[in-house]
Amino acid sequence: MLGASRPTPTLVRLSLVLLAAAHLGACAGGDPGAGSTNPFDSQGNGSNSTPGTETGQPASETDPTPTVGGSMSDSETSAPTGPGPTSDSDPTSGDPTGDPTVGTTTLPDPDCVDDDGDLHGEGCSAGPDCDDASYNSWQSCGTCVDADMDGFWVGCDQYGPDDPGPDCDDANPDASDGMDCECAVTPPDKASDTCAEAMAGALGVIAEGGVVPPIKGSITGIDNGPGNGQEDWYWVEFPEAMAMGNRPNAGKIAAVFAVNPGDPANPDYRFEVYTACNKMPFEGLNPTYGPGTPPAREWEFFDAHTPPNPNPNPNPNYLNNVPWPAKVFIRVIRVANDQSCSEYTLQVSRLPT
Repeated sequence: MLGASRPTPTLVRLSLVLLAAAHLGACAGGDPGAGSTNPFDSQGNGSNSTPGTETGQPASETDPTPTVGGSMSDSETSAPTGPGPTSDSDPTSGDPTGDPTVGTTTLPDPDCVDDDGDLHGEGCSAGPDCDDASYNSWQSCGTCVDADMDGFWVGCDQYGPDDPGPDCDDANPDASDGMDCECAVTPPDKASDTCAEAMAGALGVIAEGGVVPPIKGSITGIDNGPGNGQEDWYWVEFPEAMAMGNRPNAGKIAAVFAVNPGDPANPDYRFEVYTACNKMPFEGLNPTYGPGTPPAREWEFFDAHTPPNPNPNPNPNYLNNVPWPAKVFIRVIRVANDQSCSEYTLQVSRLPT
């Protein structure tokens, strides 16, 4: 039996070697991100796919979130030069609890120009600032928004008292700070929050050429690990015998987000695929991973084809011993925009070969 695993710039394909496409965040040729508080967030270089196999290791991404704080004025940190205050003293020197003066910093960063007090700016050791008039942003200028204009922001590097956030529903001005948000999360009869045999979340038995109806759901919290509740589990069967032909012509299994809100370079949701609840994600479905994978934004499994559908770019990690995944469990997780109400749509199909 022949099989192949082949990545593309946006999708890693596995097959008899399964091609697991792990679209994540923005790495150099890779996908998952690291950002904010979640290891899958990304602020990468704009290339948003992670080859799961052979074509080199994509660079893992990091999006460190520097310590939040305001700059301090010299008068609040300098030692007095005389025996006591005089009429020439800085009027703020006697009020150590006063607000920091925007636009100034203390040693050892004397050349830092930081007009918004977020410790980032021209000449600052923490790094440059994409908008030195916004305390909320130093890298997130393209994503830090208040779309519903309710005074609560989303997609920012941090949030301050003048521009609070994150907004749990930035399309609804009546829902803002999490206190008045009641997100419509995935109903428990549509998806399970743990992996188990015969659990909720059954997507059915799919023959070659079949397509599962769109799967809509919402998870409010960032992924906190399998079995801890911030997850939607589904399961679906692809019997090998329900193909139009024998392998390698048994169809191509595909799972992809049809709707995945948030920053296009680092959208809100990812998923993992398991062949059993007690196995690791993508175990038996992918020979190698680049840094940061899984989870994925797209995944495919198909066999290597012989003419009339030859593979013009044979996979150097070709394997011929990958069992057909007759049943898989899919775990959907949120990786960005914690405590928001955004909704995903997952599409699962078995395309004809």
